[in-house]
Amino acid sequence: MKSENGTALPEWQGLEHSDNRLPLPVVLQNLEARKTMLQDAFTQADYAINITDPAGRLLRVNHAYLKLYKYDSEDEVLGQTQKIIRSPLTPDSLYKDMWQTISTGHSWRGDLINRARDGSDVHIHLTISPIRRENEIVGYMGFSLDRAQQVMLERQLLHANKLMVLGTLGAGLAHELNNPLASILLDAEYLKEILSHPVNPTDQKPALEAAESVIQGVERMRRVLKHLLQYSKKDLPTEATSISIKELAEDSFLFLERQLVNRGIQLDLQIPEDLWVKGIRTQLESILHNLITNTRDAFANREEEGKYILISGKRNERGLVEILFEDNAGGISPENMEKIFDPFFTTKDGQMGTGLGLSISRKIVADHGGTIQCESKNSRTRFTILLPGSNRPDFR
Repeated sequence: MKSENGTALPEWQGLEHSDNRLPLPVVLQNLEARKTMLQDAFTQADYAINITDPAGRLLRVNHAYLKLYKYDSEDEVLGQTQKIIRSPLTPDSLYKDMWQTISTGHSWRGDLINRARDGSDVHIHLTISPIRRENEIVGYMGFSLDRAQQVMLERQLLHANKLMVLGTLGAGLAHELNNPLASILLDAEYLKEILSHPVNPTDQKPALEAAESVIQGVERMRRVLKHLLQYSKKDLPTEATSISIKELAEDSFLFLERQLVNRGIQLDLQIPEDLWVKGIRTQLESILHNLITNTRDAFANREEEGKYILISGKRNERGLVEILFEDNAGGISPENMEKIFDPFFTTKDGQMGTGLGLSISRKIVADHGGTIQCESKNSRTRFTILLPGSNRPDFR
């Protein structure tokens, strides 16, 4: 290295910092200070940070990582793969998508559930970025944000949504219990009158029919009350199970059917017996509850004939379960269509709606690995829900 007049300079004088020439020992001291600062930033960061080799083996983790997954020291995890924190609650498809993304040099972001050393679930938002050297991927760096508080708030919101749904079902519950009770009372009085006299053979068939009507009424009430108790529980199972879409739709109408029929709304279910998904039943049912009550309210001021709700289902060409919810309750305007999934957006008055139903429904569908879309034309509205399919469980 030479000066402006061509004279050779010592090597250290060629190193520059800003506009000043610094001696090599000072440069080295600055580099050491920077290294220490970066090390302190890595160690003390609130985010859980890990660095792996290209195969996913852990090379470095910080204190937040150890705390999040309840390990005492780096020595317990270094050299291990991320399988030590993998949870069966996170589907294989997510990991497949993650590796396909980062192995091609792109960053990946998403929410997932991992498992701490003591077996507890760890909900995180994860960002993984490739580390490159001369255009070659030499490792990956992951940043994990603990979502525990957010998940708790989301669960509270889901429970609040359930309570809101239960509130709208009060009138429907009264109808569903009053009708069987009235029938049971009449049939019981009829049986009492028959049994108060010597039994005539000609009375045997009507008596048996009355007894069967009593049994059916009791079964109807038992089903309604059992479903109400199950739906109203605060601490419900969070693990996905196989669910029949036909049963899900039938249960969604359980409390509202009488209200809809009394308002002249025709119900049409076109769902095959063999259509199943894997999910959390009460959450998926709340989606249909919300759509049904929205339609019921939209019909409130419409007196025309031919009011209907159609729920159909099929498995599409991609193997996904496709649920269609359609009504002719007047449609949705283009300006409102862009906002229907926004939190707190509602066209109802303050006493009828909170504007959270569709927003929560979209999140539930997303949490189940699916999508929900809406289209509206000529007073008709259609919601299309796509969910990963499942096989019918083997009860043997």
